[in-house]
Amino acid sequence: MSVLTLRPGKNNKVHLLLDGAYAMTVDSDFVAFSGLYENMEISDEALISLTREVNARRAFNKASDLLSLRDHSEKELLQKLRQKGYAEGTEEALAKLKDYGYLDDARFASRFAAELQRVKHYGKHRIEQELYRKGVSRDVIQATLEEMTFDESALVSLIERRYARQLDTEQGVARTVAALQRRGYGLREIRDALATLERETKEET
Repeated sequence: MSVLTLRPGKNNKVHLLLDGAYAMTVDSDFVAFSGLYENMEISDEALISLTREVNARRAFNKASDLLSLRDHSEKELLQKLRQKGYAEGTEEALAKLKDYGYLDDARFASRFAAELQRVKHYGKHRIEQELYRKGVSRDVIQATLEEMTFDESALVSLIERRYARQLDTEQGVARTVAALQRRGYGLREIRDALATLERETKEET
């Protein structure tokens, strides 16, 4: 058994000491919620549980801060927490965030994919790759892509805005095709869009 003593710190913090040696720092709300008190005797098992609970609370607070800046996938958030030194309690923290609805891979995938399509003008294959890199599961990625609309008019408009000046030569067309493939468009849809743009251009002249 160890003896727990409490020492007030700054900004609502409380330092926990075990047998007179510093152990960890928590906030006063945690002390009240956990029922900790001065000169409390605590067993090794209870100390292990307390330490894990403190770590989970810290991880939850850090994860909440990260989510307040932008959405994250579950895997991405877990990796960031571990990179910042949150080793224990992360699973409990993420489970609580999911229960609260703050962490949702399906919602993240939908918003992130829409942004990639709208802002970066990525095609289906590149969006799929980027979602996979964020740690989104194959099932969620597939469901997200099925809900999206990939129409030729958007690709035709992109080619007209970004690449029209280099379509006068075979080399320019080849560079355009390569650039669009890097954006995640398939070869067939690129060729169809180029053909549509050429037809529309001839109709206007």
